[in-house]
Amino acid sequence: MRPRRPVRPRGFSLIVVLMLLLAVSVLGLAAARSALVGERIARNDRDIEVAFQAAEAALQDAERDVLGPNDHPAQRLCLFDARDVSAFAVGCGSGGVRQGLCAAGEADTEPAWLRADFSAGSGSSVAYGTFTGQAYAHAADGASPGARSVRAPRYVVEALRHRGGWQSGLLHSASAAAAGHVFRVTAIGYGPRESTQVVLQTTLFKSAASPGCPSS
Repeated sequence: MRPRRPVRPRGFSLIVVLMLLLAVSVLGLAAARSALVGERIARNDRDIEVAFQAAEAALQDAERDVLGPNDHPAQRLCLFDARDVSAFAVGCGSGGVRQGLCAAGEADTEPAWLRADFSAGSGSSVAYGTFTGQAYAHAADGASPGARSVRAPRYVVEALRHRGGWQSGLLHSASAAAAGHVFRVTAIGYGPRESTQVVLQTTLFKSAASPGCPSS
């Protein structure tokens, strides 16, 4: 009687190889997904930086608009008077030299900048360079923006009543006659996609009328 040979499990090596292939595939997919997430994060960071730079540029353009120096033919420096803000409209001026000039709202109401229309072509907000003649490099209509803003940044200017206090250590009158205005600028910049937006604000104080403007 012949001795029986031990029975070897058939296909065991194939199972091991398949398990190893599965493990390698899972690791490869995880690495690819991690790389894609990293690339998406880097792209979002770049887009936000592009929008931030655009919003900062709009703040600087608004500062030239309000404080000068600005010798562009469309300049409106004389409208920014701490004592006379009659050019500022409720809900923001629409069109002409009053474009984007917003009167302060009543107490406990939404500030004007939250209600302002920053859409392209809006008459109640100001596109970069409108009153200063400056140009902002952004994507042309229909062109791929690449690493540029999809469109020019915009801003509005609010006239806010105040009674002084910008100079430390100096007392100021609390009378109504001594009250003036400061100008709050709200600027919005866009990234390569219009959905990527950055909003920045600054407050400007104009101590005296610009040269050539009547003193109030």
